[in-house]
Amino acid sequence: MNANETGVESLAADAPSESNAKPTGAGPASRLATLTRWIVLGEKTVACLFLLLIVVTMGTHVFARYVLWDPFQWSEEVARLALIWMTFISAAFVMAEGRHIAVDMVSSRVGERGKLFIECLGYVVVVAACLLLMIGGARFVWYVGKVGSPGLGVPKSCWYGAGMIGLLLMAVHNLLDLFQVWVTGKPIPRDVHVEEEGFQLEMEQSA
Repeated sequence: MNANETGVESLAADAPSESNAKPTGAGPASRLATLTRWIVLGEKTVACLFLLLIVVTMGTHVFARYVLWDPFQWSEEVARLALIWMTFISAAFVMAEGRHIAVDMVSSRVGERGKLFIECLGYVVVVAACLLLMIGGARFVWYVGKVGSPGLGVPKSCWYGAGMIGLLLMAVHNLLDLFQVWVTGKPIPRDVHVEEEGFQLEMEQSA
């Protein structure tokens, strides 16, 4: 046996086998991230459907009004209802992607532990606020839910229920993010790029 064969055998013996290799991407954090992506995909799909409904409804209304000279009485109400639902559904996945307006003057000046604490505190505050608004909103929907809209007679619960669903989805996203931060011990990376160089330069000059 020559030296080359001996070296190859020793490398093969030292290399970890596929059965002993640790699986990647199968941890709780990876599963939570995958679940969040699927929820966001569903929310974006529903929001796009509501947007399509708005475009089709308003286009049909314009055609009926200026071509047929007989506008539909229900089109404006349908478009308004779809806009409300699209707004609250969109607010949920915008929060999941970290694209809501936020002030990070404190978190950008502290260390990793400080950023982690501020992020977890933000999740807890948002969840608490969503739950409080849901409790108060649910009581309001219960009182006015049976009242119908003037055009189509759609119950008010279908109108104000959009806010309840949006708050629930935002609370779920923040709970998932909080659990993911607790599992990984690191802030969640966000793929958000905001053109704020001018603002940062102004803040540095005034400091």
